Amino acid sequence: MRFVAALLLAAAFPAFPDTSDSGQSVTVLLDFEKPYAPASMDAMRHELQTLLEPAGLKVDLRLKDDVAPGAIFNQLVVFKMKGACSMVALPVGALSDERGPLAMTHSSDGTLLHFGEVECDRVRQSIQRVLGRGYPERRQAALGTALGVVMAHEMYHMIANAKNHTGEGVTKRSLSAQELLAGDLSVPELARKAVQHGLVPAQ
Repeated sequence: MRFVAALLLAAAFPAFPDTSDSGQSVTVLLDFEKPYAPASMDAMRHELQTLLEPAGLKVDLRLKDDVAPGAIFNQLVVFKMKGACSMVALPVGALSDERGPLAMTHSSDGTLLHFGEVECDRVRQSIQRVLGRGYPERRQAALGTALGVVMAHEMYHMIANAKNHTGEGVTKRSLSAQELLAGDLSVPELARKAVQHGLVPAQ
């Protein structure tokens, strides 16, 4: 699954029943390859919850290393956060290629798995042209917003096991850097229903 705006992600992990009565919750575990900015993670959490709440999801964003062995979840999604998930300056002379996918989605026997890899360097490079170089703390939050949009898009594919895209909103085929940062995208009704249909009933 490839997106013109370099949006491609993945899914792969089993879902486990939860005894919580707070509705359908989804735990999103982040496995950072390199140091990250806390401000970006806070913005990521906010964007994910804002986008997915209308679909009936309560997002619980955690670090993979903070989860105890044997923890039980209702819905579980894991993202390997590759590269530097921070608005850091690239070393002088560093080579980069932002033309590839922003993330990658895994599948098995035609089923989309609940595991994804996010290319933080490419997301950062994509939005850098729009952000410019001022206000470093705002830039960290902006990166988190963009990463949240990318992950919400892929979580639609994962949970709904849907390979198709919608014609509008965060689940359309391509998104520009401006759209990643605008904060005004939503999950269309068709995609919301697909997500709700794909949810594992809470036990």
